[in-house]
Amino acid sequence: MRMTDETKKALLRITTAVGGVLGFVLFMWTPKTGKGILAYAALFAVLVVIAIALVPKRAGYWPGRHDDR
Repeated sequence: MRMTDETKKALLRITTAVGGVLGFVLFMWTPKTGKGILAYAALFAVLVVIAIALVPKRAGYWPGRHDDR
């Protein structure tokens, strides 16, 4: 089953919105207990995964680099 372009765009928009809300929550929240710190770490890990998923595959540190041979 192949995903259509519309489906991919919708998933990208949803993922971006969820990542933004999660980033805002993590920015505003200061955990004070052990469970809170663990929850914060877990949510931060989810935010990192979302950020990695949103990076275009063609992007890189040297996007148009020539061979050095």
